[in-house]
Amino acid sequence: MSNVGRCAVLILVGAASACDPVTSLVEPEQPAEEHRPVSAILGHEAFLAECANCHASQDGFDLAFFSFPDSTIVRRALGHVDAPTADDIVAYIRTLMVDPVGRFEASFQPGGEVLADDLEFAMRLFGADAWPSGMTTADLLAIDPTQIPVAIAFPRWSVEESNVDWMPDGPFPEGLLRQSQNAAGHALARYRETGSDEDLRSAVGSLRWAAYNPNSTVAPCAPTPKARFRPDDCFQARRWTASLIAQHMLRSARTEPMYSGNHDAWWGVGHAAFKSMQNGQSIENAEKNQVMWMYMGWAFAPQNHSSWYLAGPLLRKQLPRHATFHSLRAQVSRVEGGGQAYSDLDAAVFVSPRSWVADVTAFSLRHLIGRIESGDVPSDEPTVAIVLGGRALTQLEWARRSVQTARNRLYWKLEAEEYNAVSTLFERVLELLPSQ
Repeated sequence: MSNVGRCAVLILVGAASACDPVTSLVEPEQPAEEHRPVSAILGHEAFLAECANCHASQDGFDLAFFSFPDSTIVRRALGHVDAPTADDIVAYIRTLMVDPVGRFEASFQPGGEVLADDLEFAMRLFGADAWPSGMTTADLLAIDPTQIPVAIAFPRWSVEESNVDWMPDGPFPEGLLRQSQNAAGHALARYRETGSDEDLRSAVGSLRWAAYNPNSTVAPCAPTPKARFRPDDCFQARRWTASLIAQHMLRSARTEPMYSGNHDAWWGVGHAAFKSMQNGQSIENAEKNQVMWMYMGWAFAPQNHSSWYLAGPLLRKQLPRHATFHSLRAQVSRVEGGGQAYSDLDAAVFVSPRSWVADVTAFSLRHLIGRIESGDVPSDEPTVAIVLGGRALTQLEWARRSVQTARNRLYWKLEAEEYNAVSTLFERVLELLPSQ
């Protein structure tokens, strides 16, 4: 085709393009989509409206403290808000003034590490696979369970695929907050306003009672009747309360024990897991949750609760040395006038490794002798739950029975010479205890 011909064709095509909008070769311009800048203020409002009830501190402190990446915050937020609002929430979280830790930090993990096994625990604690024969009550009291590394992994803050973490699956039930003229709701609001230790104690007490109240038809942790206990709901409510306490401590970099009832709330999470197994309605990872939550709560308040709750599960997890330490460290922490210290002797004899049991028994009995000789004698007050023949045993009756039971157990664990060596200590304890 000649140059003239080609030019003619181009002119014709150009003319058609200019006149025919349907066949136009140029795409019409689209209006540019406007993107507003992210707003931390809007993010705070959105967080309060959509997210705060699951994050017990209500301000998102945990997301900043545990270094949650922007992508994770956005992904989780998109289940509740649109994309621009999710970005606003991220902007808000980044305004929080915290000293962050690693994303998978296990808060309150003793010594900041998890040991390999039971033997390493003994070697690190005592320098040998043996209970120290020269251990005294003062020596054991000087050992801080919150600082001694163990082969028990404490919960991480958030594990999305499992329930072995601090974060509950939902908010504390609104119906429980409103019970008893909104007692728990008011106590929680006061704490959030002041942030004080005293108001935390009050809020925790009210939250725990709201979930446990035996007179309430909606309390998921109510002890009786059995049909009213709702394992997962109880576990979630207690975990929410536990996370409130943890954030209070983390916010102020506090590691020392607080009011024992606060740490008892941590123990209570493990108790919900225990009850779920006891009732034949096991929650996911029930025994793992029992052990890690109970041990964590106990480490901060070793005077509370029967050592049997943990001794058996620790033994089943191949941690007899942990179980022995737990039983005896609990024993030396017991308040006066009770029978629990004598039950701790029985637990220690039951769980102790064969090579430890003679020294463990001798230590425990010497401790009990020291208690009695200093004037600390079990009282005639009834126990709460130790029942025999349809009546509650007194603290003194419980103590004497525990000593006798421990002695019977020991007979089958020791050789005659070893047994005779500690038998005189048993006799001394029984001689010092008042007759029934």
